[in-house]
Amino acid sequence: MFKLMSRKEKTNKSSTAFGRGIKQAARWVAKMFGYKAENKFARVVWYVFATCAAIVAVYVAIALTIGIIDEAGYAIYNFKYHRRDHNPTYLHDFSNEYVSPYVIYHSSCPTYIYNATTGRRTATDIRWICKSSDGDSLACFSTVEDQKRGYFNRFTGEVVIPAQYDKAWIFSEGVACVLDKGMLHFIDHKGQTLMGKVFPYTERIDDYCFHNGLCQMLGDDNRIGLIDKQGNWVVNPEYYEIAYDTKGFWLVQDREWNYGLLDAKGQILLPIEYDDITVHHGDSCIFVRRLDHLNQVLDFECNIINPCNFDEVEKMEYSTDEYDEEGNLKSATANCLRYRTIDWNYGLMDRNGNMITLPSYSSITAIGPDRYHCNGPDGSVILDSKGNECGEKL
Repeated sequence: MFKLMSRKEKTNKSSTAFGRGIKQAARWVAKMFGYKAENKFARVVWYVFATCAAIVAVYVAIALTIGIIDEAGYAIYNFKYHRRDHNPTYLHDFSNEYVSPYVIYHSSCPTYIYNATTGRRTATDIRWICKSSDGDSLACFSTVEDQKRGYFNRFTGEVVIPAQYDKAWIFSEGVACVLDKGMLHFIDHKGQTLMGKVFPYTERIDDYCFHNGLCQMLGDDNRIGLIDKQGNWVVNPEYYEIAYDTKGFWLVQDREWNYGLLDAKGQILLPIEYDDITVHHGDSCIFVRRLDHLNQVLDFECNIINPCNFDEVEKMEYSTDEYDEEGNLKSATANCLRYRTIDWNYGLMDRNGNMITLPSYSSITAIGPDRYHCNGPDGSVILDSKGNECGEKL
């Protein structure tokens, strides 16, 4: 008569079957090594050893099975989606740079440019590439062997202007500057020379690109100015260095490391009479430090927002003629405050925050309620609370 087994009976039966399997495996291992258990103790020792060996073998078999399944799944995935390790279209390859949605620059050896749509390498032995910041269709590249420069279409990957220049810069506002036979000239998208002019090259300029219709260029007397797209001087070459800021300013510098600022059209906003000029994009302002060490904050129209920008302001104390109960001289607070600029120069300020003196001193010490000992580039002076020299001596 057929009888259904309970869950407990099924579990016991399964456990018994598993135990018998382990025991048979242990006997099989024992026979394989030719071991003969001559007494009860030897049989127990061998059963323990053989059981452990059988369990290890089971784990190894499971691990191998999982590995084979994983490799098979990976192979099926690669086959289905056409993604091989050697395929440059593999999305997660760290060596790939997407020049455009379907054109890839593969920077690991061998280096090449690849069109994912056609499945073809359009250029090989590429040392580096550089895309235009204004989204121009042509990107610059350099070869590995002779390091010549040329241009390719970043949407197709096809080389448009062969690698033939000693140096080349990205296309900006439709034109590009190239160095050929020691002289600079500008070309269009077909490689045709523009302007009908050549210019001397200097390493002091690393940005031979047009910004708002102007490009910096070396002129006479080894000085730098700004030219337009016809090669005419808009800003005469009278500066030692010029740098473009993305907010549309040109920062200019003379040989004495004094700074000035030009607008996008080359017009003077700040004359060259500043020790430092920094355009701060986040705060939409310009930090300037004048030659007299005064730090100011300007807006982008160069209107003064903060006439005296300082890092720290503090009270000053001086010693009086009175003594405390322990015989120490008492101190008192002077009437003026001492402020410090970012370049560690000091000046006097009243208690309402009004500047009394420029930050022209390396140190200021209070010697009385209205007397201050100031060390400057021309020596030491004693000032009163209005910033006037007292003519007194320490």
